[in-house]
Amino acid sequence: MCPEATGDAASGEAPSVVMTAAVKEELSGLRLPTLCCRGAEVAALVRFAGGLHVVGGRVVVAAEVEAGALARRLRMSIGGMYGYPCEVRVLPSAGVRRGARYLVRVLSDGPALAGRLGLLDSVGRPVWGLAGPAGTGRICDAAAVWRGAFLAQGSLTEPGRAPALEVRCPGSEAATGLVGAARRLGVTARTREVDGAHRVVVRDGAAIGVLLSAMGARGCGRVGRPAGCAARICAAPATDWPSSTRRTCGAPSTPQAPRLPG
Repeated sequence: MCPEATGDAASGEAPSVVMTAAVKEELSGLRLPTLCCRGAEVAALVRFAGGLHVVGGRVVVAAEVEAGALARRLRMSIGGMYGYPCEVRVLPSAGVRRGARYLVRVLSDGPALAGRLGLLDSVGRPVWGLAGPAGTGRICDAAAVWRGAFLAQGSLTEPGRAPALEVRCPGSEAATGLVGAARRLGVTARTREVDGAHRVVVRDGAAIGVLLSAMGARGCGRVGRPAGCAARICAAPATDWPSSTRRTCGAPSTPQAPRLPG
């Protein structure tokens, strides 16, 4: 796993590569018991990590992710839920990126899959916000949307600094949808624009803990708080969440060890 931090000097924040990687590794190993949660996660992951591309005159659904375990998870979810085979390519490190990245592509029947994921509307026009499985409004799906978005473009600030969880968004519409999903989970998130890039940020330590716990990261450790607060902030049981965050479907089960695509 070679995660790439999404913060920058202009934002005044120093993302923690190690902490972000640990949380993403845990989330990548979650087993989801319901189709609604799996569908919402896949839709958000594709929306925030890629989207639609035209290759040789064909519409292709693609997502570029940081880790082999996540690429495998996305490939298995798309194949298992929608029946489309995925191509997984390893992209070598380039520029400021350290380590390989993984490109997951669905080359066949792209418009049909894009419609089911909420990337295209019923007449084939692009949808820029969160729609389809990612826009149902259900509490469990709101948590899955945040999980997919964080796996695609999320970062956490390093311990010792002001706590912050940030997700880089493909556009203002997706950012607005992510803020709405956080609201359904009882968390206040805000949008901002830095150098033309839209971001959604949560800065309150307790709210970050609630959001990570709702996503399924129960062993995330410190989020910019003293060690004594870690269990309360980052591993709060579901009964301690605001009433609006309680899932309407089964919670993810114990994480599995992630594996590389193969």
